[in-house]
Amino acid sequence: MILQLLTGIHNLTTLLFGIFISAFFLGVKPIMKNFGKLLLFAFVDVFFYWGINLFTGTAFANQLYPVLVHLPLILFLFLCYRYSLLSCCISVFSAYLCCQFSNWIGLSALTLTKNPVWYYSTRIAMTFITFFFLFKFVRRTTQTIFFKENKELVIIGFLPFIYYIFDYASTKFSNLLYSGNKVVVEFMGFAFSIGYLIFLLVYFKESEKKSEIRQYSDRMEMQLISLQKEIEQVRNSEQTLAILRHDMRHHLNLILSMLNQNHPEKAISYIQEIGTAYDDTIVTRYCKNETLNSVISIYKTRFLERNINFLPEIYVQKDLPCPDLSLCTILSNALENALHALEHTSSEKWVSLHIMQKENLLLLEIKNPIETMPKFIDGIPISDKKGHGIGTKSIVYYVQQLNGQCHFSVEEHCFVLKIILSRCI
Repeated sequence: MILQLLTGIHNLTTLLFGIFISAFFLGVKPIMKNFGKLLLFAFVDVFFYWGINLFTGTAFANQLYPVLVHLPLILFLFLCYRYSLLSCCISVFSAYLCCQFSNWIGLSALTLTKNPVWYYSTRIAMTFITFFFLFKFVRRTTQTIFFKENKELVIIGFLPFIYYIFDYASTKFSNLLYSGNKVVVEFMGFAFSIGYLIFLLVYFKESEKKSEIRQYSDRMEMQLISLQKEIEQVRNSEQTLAILRHDMRHHLNLILSMLNQNHPEKAISYIQEIGTAYDDTIVTRYCKNETLNSVISIYKTRFLERNINFLPEIYVQKDLPCPDLSLCTILSNALENALHALEHTSSEKWVSLHIMQKENLLLLEIKNPIETMPKFIDGIPISDKKGHGIGTKSIVYYVQQLNGQCHFSVEEHCFVLKIILSRCI
């Protein structure tokens, strides 16, 4: 009587363990509503399994356990909670794998005591302990893992799936595991080795991707810091210019005094000194937005230093429909790309920049002549040179962040970049 009671409790706790752990591994929240849904599913599933067991017998019902319990659970999690089918399968297989903790401890107790009462008692106790541990310390990790891409999920679920198939094939549907066949006994070691090798390959590729992303992020951060410093320098120049203008009356009086004292050479030298100070503070006003003026002035100077004709046409308001710094990052990358492209051009060198604001839209177009046709992949120019192409990736990244659109093309031997940005909400 006690043995039958313990057997029933063991079967029930194992079923509930599998249902709840499978759900919590996926990320189902442990709230009363979900507890009710899972208990209702367990009740229906137990009733269905009990009916099959009554009509076909325990042995046949146990062999149908994957179809009667695991498959309905996978479909329930998929349809009720809208998780991916692959994630649901891996979660159920992982929960099944976790049942082996109580199974091994129970078998150890049975081996020591030779009493099945201790086997079931130990398994029931270990089921509760394992559930508490997984719920407390593991489920948050699996919630994150099971939201990975399918390629990663396949690697994660490989071993639980292989173990699930192996366990049913060698212990539930047959006694191959206990037959002493070396091939069967060594199979799990073989499967674990394959899984580990696949994991290493995928891990290496993912590490390379993360390293590349980290390097790209560091370069972007350095680029932003550099741009902010240059903008700050331009603003400092504007402040210096304001001071010089304020002091102009004093300069003129001093020059007049030198001329009256018959010291024209000192006056000329002083005028040249003032002129040099003004040269360092020249900031052309292209529009009402000061940050945009600063960036354009910076690149105007760089283009002039390289004998490149710069043709800006800017029609924007003081307040732009997108963050100033994001736009300036896009613009500086685009102008930097044009600068590098023209350094390798032997023919005419010019860059045209058109920026127009129309209501809540900002339209930007940059053109520059090219001699070599760039390679395009998915409409984006790709560079084969190491360290190149970062600027283009940055442009695409920031345009996407601003929910805008960008288009790269070549028209009449000119590289053309067109960008549309709308007001950020």
